[in-house]
Amino acid sequence: MTMQELEITIDNEGRVLVHVSGAKGEECLALTKNLENAVGEVQERSFSADYYEPPVEISQYQKAGLR
Repeated sequence: MTMQELEITIDNEGRVLVHVSGAKGEECLALTKNLENAVGEVQERSFSADYYEPPVEISQYQKAGLR
């Protein structure tokens, strides 16, 4: 499983910028949802190429460490 990472920057004007890595598709939005709710209205959103890639499915065997 890929490590998911959020990079959060607050600029001099108080704007919060969030960069997500290690998440694909809607998973990205799920990771930032609580942060967005806490900070306020989203004024701008842009997506990287990773957003448009389908998420990787992990089988029950892989989760259990079996092949």
